[in-house]
Amino acid sequence: MEKENKIADRPLTDNAKKALAFLQENDKEWVGADLAAATEIRGIHPVMNSLFARGYVEKGSEVRPFTNKKGESGEKAYVTYFLTDAGRAVQID
Repeated sequence: MEKENKIADRPLTDNAKKALAFLQENDKEWVGADLAAATEIRGIHPVMNSLFARGYVEKGSEVRPFTNKKGESGEKAYVTYFLTDAGRAVQID
């Protein structure tokens, strides 16, 4: 909890602002990899974790089929992110 308070006291990074603005314009649940591709932010999960710590997004999960490099198929759970009411309301500088 103490770590979350420290994060919330810091200003948003440029990537956090970019991700938050994108989510405000595209308000739905996003898988992290899809969000990274759409925003062109490398390392999206730390960015989203900072928004989560501030209460701007919530996390969920989605199971999707995947095929690994060996050609083996299966299902995998992916982290998803979606805006909270606070995330929808926050003004981005």
